[in-house]
Amino acid sequence: MRGNFVYLSLEPVTNMIYSLGISPADFLNGIPAIPNQLLLLNEESGSDVEINPHTRFQTVNGQAQIRRYLLAKHERPVKWVDYTHSDDLDFLLPSEIAELLYLAHMETHIRTPFYAKLQNQYAFLTLRDGFYKTYYRELGDFNHVLEVSLKRHLRAMHNNRWVFARPLAISDIPHEILLQLTQGLMDGMIVAFDQLVERRRVYVIPVRAVDHPERQATWYSQEEVYADSREVASLRYDLTSREWALSIHDNEVFSDVADLI
Repeated sequence: MRGNFVYLSLEPVTNMIYSLGISPADFLNGIPAIPNQLLLLNEESGSDVEINPHTRFQTVNGQAQIRRYLLAKHERPVKWVDYTHSDDLDFLLPSEIAELLYLAHMETHIRTPFYAKLQNQYAFLTLRDGFYKTYYRELGDFNHVLEVSLKRHLRAMHNNRWVFARPLAISDIPHEILLQLTQGLMDGMIVAFDQLVERRRVYVIPVRAVDHPERQATWYSQEEVYADSREVASLRYDLTSREWALSIHDNEVFSDVADLI
């Protein structure tokens, strides 16, 4: 799906982020550490891929190999969970293997996407048209992933507007703003970089709340996404002071997060 925007919704019970516009590179550059071992839930080929004889799942081992694998282009949707110890897979029961197969096929969990024997920090599912479903054992890990993605989108928009300008140095986004964006708009949020305007050297980026998140499975164009949303705030970046701000237009939307900040 084309368009310079970020869409996300949060399912807080399982720490699941459903997103569009947050790339695998954003994920890799935002998490605290790249996993050392991946259990692939999709069929794959390549020199970095091995087969675990007990589960018949494919694996990728080593941070360098995992970075190369996740940043490569793939013919099939990439789906994986990480695991801690090399022999963890050998102790999985048939029922546990069945749960992993269900996660891959149905693209949702049965009980939990976090498995005691694997001690996985993440579960990562590539869906259709650039959508991803990512589970975080520690939801706080997502804040930096979101920050990396927002800064990348802003940098891309700036470069498109000012072709011969110097690279834009972007400050870190305050934790309070990231928390408001992720927890204040659980039903769905759009950061609309393609609706950005510049006012006195301040970039103003509309933030839109999604009114009908249940329709997300039917979205196939940017127009359909935006038609199901309304502007409730604006994210601002001052090019002179290099400071971020979030201007809220609809206080009711963000009221639930006030006690968390």
